Amino acid sequence: MINLSVRIMLSFCLLCLLPARMSQAETQQLTLDDCIKIALDNNPQIEIARQQYFANQGVLTQAKSFYWPQLSAGVGYGRQYIDTDRQNITNQSLIDEDNVGSALFQVSQLIFDFGKTTGLIDTSSFNLQASAENLAQTYHDLVFDVKSRFYTVLESKRLIGVAEQAVANFEQQLYRAQRFYESGVRTKIDVTNAEVNLANQKLSLLRANADYKTSLVSLEQVIGTVPNNGDYEPVASEPPTKELASQKPEMSDSLEFLLQTAEENRPGLKQFDFLIQAAEASVTQAKGDYWPTIDAVGDYNKFETDLPSLSDQWQITARLNWEFFSGFETEGKVAEASAQLREVQAGLRDFQLEVTRDVTDSYLRADENREGVDIADQTVELAEENLRLAEGRYKAGIGDLLEFNDAQLLYTENQSNLVITYYNYLTALARIDRAVGVTPELVDYDYTVAPNEQ
Repeated sequence: MINLSVRIMLSFCLLCLLPARMSQAETQQLTLDDCIKIALDNNPQIEIARQQYFANQGVLTQAKSFYWPQLSAGVGYGRQYIDTDRQNITNQSLIDEDNVGSALFQVSQLIFDFGKTTGLIDTSSFNLQASAENLAQTYHDLVFDVKSRFYTVLESKRLIGVAEQAVANFEQQLYRAQRFYESGVRTKIDVTNAEVNLANQKLSLLRANADYKTSLVSLEQVIGTVPNNGDYEPVASEPPTKELASQKPEMSDSLEFLLQTAEENRPGLKQFDFLIQAAEASVTQAKGDYWPTIDAVGDYNKFETDLPSLSDQWQITARLNWEFFSGFETEGKVAEASAQLREVQAGLRDFQLEVTRDVTDSYLRADENREGVDIADQTVELAEENLRLAEGRYKAGIGDLLEFNDAQLLYTENQSNLVITYYNYLTALARIDRAVGVTPELVDYDYTVAPNEQ
């Protein structure tokens, strides 16, 4: 009993030493690079494109199999009856019915087929390389989507700060209006007007918080998971709002250089090059049906039976198969392959125009927002000075509340415009990377290896 009491007391003391409650898990902070890595590991579009690539690898392996000898074997067992009244040289009746076990071993080797197999292998090989470029483009598209939605989250987060500042200013103004009204300096309408503007700004803050939550959901969709069970926060080392213009990234490349870079690096353009070569090989493959096929076949048959008419046998045969007329099937295959080639060639020309438009539009949008950030920054400074003057006039009894409200709304609006324009600029820069096919996060990246194995 004494030992039991001691154990209970020791246990109680240990429990008392534990903290009253476990500390809450810290909120996980995610940078842009973190979000890109998570997306590469979890976004299903990456896995879809990778499996399409591996499927084309399998198709190429199948096509190459025609170059190798084809080995086959088979066994059978049954009862066989031979209808004969003949006798052998010993004047004994021949056995005409018995159980028969048989085995067949066969080997065949294609010798030449005038480009049909070569065309099939070339088609599969070029399709495989095209699927590799499609996989690369999927990676570039995903990184851009992550950047775009990450910047939207940062924009929404900063707009919350703008709305909170406006609410604080309107609360201060309401306090002043109430004090002036109580002292008889101002009328009741100033208080009511301040209350209305404060309520409107609180509604704007509510919407800003809702937009932030919505942007997080959009980010979670593209990264393919909800990090840390939703307890996370996207973060970035960015300057304060007043320094956005002075510290924004620069555009160092000309439009002509970007167009040349896209021509050399855009995965979609490379994909079309391989698709054209695959289509040309398909035409060669289809035309091969006009010519014969030459192969060699070796057979060995083994029988387990007492029937003297069934004995082991083997043969080696060289064959030439030539289909002179197939109901215009070959003509149809050639016409189909030729049409697909022309279709892909036309698709390349159309995609080249699309790439030119994409690069040009991305460059012009980025340049527009670059200048827009500077202009928006200037308007914020002017609006801030205007608000300071309006507030001073109201305190001095020179200006009215409507003047202050207009100044405050103008200042908030210009702050919002600066934030939106700045993140539009960052998104436009990311769009340029995608348009030219040079994404910094994917330099020297092996697209065919699973992201978690890089």
